[in-house]
Amino acid sequence: MNIKTRLAGLLLIAFGFLAELQAQSNNEAIPEALEERIALVENSLSPLVAEAGGPLWNIEERMKTHNLPGLSLAVIHNFKIDWAKAYGKTNNESGQEVTTETVFQAASISKFVNGVTWLKWRESSGIDLDVDINTLLSSWQLEYTKGLPVTVRQLLSHTAGLSTHGFGGYKSSDNLPTLIEILNSEGPANSQRVRTIMAPGEAFKYSGGGTTISQLILTENSETPYEELVQQLVLDPLKMDHSFYSISLERYTPDMAYGHNQKARPLRSKYHYYPESAAAGLWTTPSDLANLIIDVQTSLKGLGAKVLSGESSAELVQPTLEDAFSALGVFIEENPGEAYAQHSGSNEGFRGKFYFGTLSGNGVVVMVNGPNTEIIEEIIRSVAAVYQWPGMEPLAANTDLNLSSEDLKKYTGTFSFKGREIIVSMKKGKLKVAEKGKWSSSLTPLDRAKFVFDGVRPQATIEFISNETEAITSCILEQGEESEWIKLE
Repeated sequence: MNIKTRLAGLLLIAFGFLAELQAQSNNEAIPEALEERIALVENSLSPLVAEAGGPLWNIEERMKTHNLPGLSLAVIHNFKIDWAKAYGKTNNESGQEVTTETVFQAASISKFVNGVTWLKWRESSGIDLDVDINTLLSSWQLEYTKGLPVTVRQLLSHTAGLSTHGFGGYKSSDNLPTLIEILNSEGPANSQRVRTIMAPGEAFKYSGGGTTISQLILTENSETPYEELVQQLVLDPLKMDHSFYSISLERYTPDMAYGHNQKARPLRSKYHYYPESAAAGLWTTPSDLANLIIDVQTSLKGLGAKVLSGESSAELVQPTLEDAFSALGVFIEENPGEAYAQHSGSNEGFRGKFYFGTLSGNGVVVMVNGPNTEIIEEIIRSVAAVYQWPGMEPLAANTDLNLSSEDLKKYTGTFSFKGREIIVSMKKGKLKVAEKGKWSSSLTPLDRAKFVFDGVRPQATIEFISNETEAITSCILEQGEESEWIKLE
């Protein structure tokens, strides 16, 4: 069967418009030829919600559409890197080609490496992840709310109730702040002071500041610079030779991607510097990250590993709160037949994401040198379809769906839940939902009253509820668990 025929078959199988085709897809084998698998992935990018007869896209064409200079990816299958490939330019000034050895900023994917490092160091040191962090710190102390202590486990899982979502980095490596200055927002630090803003251990609250505290704890208690400790415990054992940290200037090479803005122009400083190594400072390649992922996967499977024990790997991917999705440096998505671990990253001029099965040997890592994330999700969907990942079947819209602007307008308004508010609005004929100052997402319809959040993992949906007069009274948000938000007058 030739590539074009196979692609046409994949379109029918993946979207499953007819019961007969769905039945056939159950017997469809993953292509045996590597070249065919690569071509299928490259030509099977798709929108979040499938439409009958809808297009499949080519990866390089989508790079042009998204105004993206360069991209690199690695695909994991059967507990090994099946293939890795690079596309485009490291920067739009020199025109240097991206290779699979070109390093990109991992941004918040650094937190995954930090979680692995913490558990590896715990194996040798015996440190307790559930003790009061102030008993582990000598140079700095966290002020607690109502005397409730914070633990390392809470720092790693973003359940410590702390401020400081992320970091903007620095345009120059001169006069970078120390960790203490970052935590206190002193000296040259350009981020918020890290402080307690809600009770620990009760809810998820993303905090790069909390991750930075965990970096300080490791540095003090190991009596080793953080970057050296990660090198010893994780990078060296896995031969992650193309991985290093932002402050390790002596490791910088000519084969580094530049960050770019939305117009595909390189940042004036080429890239920003991040002394917050654990939270945002890693430079790496998709292949290096894939090797770490595979080591975790084989550890979970009991097939042996170079870094973590099976018990530690199980702890790494175990959410810390009931009905939650945040584990120790990864986010968990429970799908039928598989639990997936993932983390994305967003530094100035860079984006990236990994996604892997905790029960299988499947996964993918994508890194880009621009601010676009849509193509990353499109690639993940393509890999999942070609390699037939369980529980990752494409979403399909109601084939009779035809929503006008007037239909959509009735869903707009402000909705409240436990003191929080979200605003649903219309922009360019499409619904958007946002929590002011925190997050926003476009919405794609699945049915007349049910929509999916674009590019959000774990997958999230919103369903609007109406009364007998068809007036909208509330909405149900679902992302692992449900919450009902009441519409305000």
